[in-house]
Parts: sequence; structure tokens; C-alpha cells
Amino acid sequence: MKKPTKLVIVGAGGLGREALATARAANEIRKRWKLMGFLDADPKLRGREVAGMPILGGDDWWRRHQDSSVRFFCAIGNPGIRAKVVERLSGEGARFVSVIHPSVSVPESVEVAAGTIVMAGTRFTTDAKVGAHSILYLNCAITHDVEIGDFCLLGSGCNLSGAVVLESGVQLGTGASVLPQRKIGAWATIGAGSVVTKDIPARSTAAGVPCRVIRQGK
Repeated sequence: MKKPTKLVIVGAGGLGREALATARAANEIRKRWKLMGFLDADPKLRGREVAGMPILGGDDWWRRHQDSSVRFFCAIGNPGIRAKVVERLSGEGARFVSVIHPSVSVPESVEVAAGTIVMAGTRFTTDAKVGAHSILYLNCAITHDVEIGDFCLLGSGCNLSGAVVLESGVQLGTGASVLPQRKIGAWATIGAGSVVTKDIPARSTAAGVPCRVIRQGK
């Protein structure tokens, strides 16, 4: 039997606790993870426990240990900050893994890249791609030929229709929907409950039904 993989979660906030809960749920089906604890830069957390797991330290913990059997998941909500942390740790040899809730069925035609979390109730149909280090919250619907870039974040209940493209760093608020064949440019933010009926340019903020750009560039 394959030994469980050592897993360290980067970030001990709400998303970190949700990632831990997702990993624990996966372990209830099959012991996949040996949960080590959290890394967090907040000095006030040093020596404490969060959700029953120790705060191991900050990045300095990895520099001291350099254990090639350890894998990481970055649980930082802000896509830009998440990208910087992943880049820094990757440059020091850290390796990242995806965490997928056992309620989620991932068809063979769907690709989920390393470092991504897929939470409970999310559904895939066919022929979709999810990039690295993305966050798919509860009960999202991902349909055919969807492409989700690296470092994206989909709030709970988001719906992506056929052939939607989310470029890197896109944030969709809770309950946002994107109509077929629409593209949302890199690092754009879509407000909760919005319905995207037209392409959205990169680095813009948009909201509403139908969704309209309310701020360009950020």
C-alpha cells in the first residue's frame, strides 16, 4: 500500500482551514495525506494550533527542513499574493499538489493542474482544463470545453457555460455565471451574482446583470 503523502498547507486563515477539511474528507475515503500542519507568516500564530494542526512556522520552516517527501498546498485567497508565495517557494524547491474533495468526480477528459483545490459539490461535465494553483469553492458547475487559467478563484456556486475561458488570476464572486464562449481577461474581478454576457477585459472589475465593467485597470 502506498504511503500517505506529507502535506503542508500554506496559510492558516479561513481558506487554509477549508483546505484542511477537504484533505481530511479525502482521508476518510482513503488515507492519502499525512497532514503536517500550516505555514503562516503571522508571528502571532507561532507555536499555536489551528483546527487541531500546528503552525510549523513561516517560509523559514521549509528552508530548515528541505524534506523532498513534503508537498504543499497554497491556501491564500488573493490570487496575486498566492502567485508570489508559490513563485517564492517553488524557487526554493517546494512541490505542490492538488486537493480534491471526495464528492467531486473528475472525468478522464478533465485536467486539473497541480496546486489546485476543488471543494465539495463542484461538478464537471467533459473536456475541461483547470490551471495550477486555482481555487474552486463549493458547488461550482464547469461544463464542456471550459479553460480556467492558473491562480483563478471561483466563489461558491459559480457556473461556467460551454467554451468559457478564464485567463490567469481571474476572480469570480459567489454565484457568478458566465455565458457560453465568453472570455474573461487575466486578473479581472467579477462581482458576486453577476451574469457575464460579453467578454471582459484584463485587469478590470465588472459586476451586475448583465455584467458591466465598472473599473478598468488595477
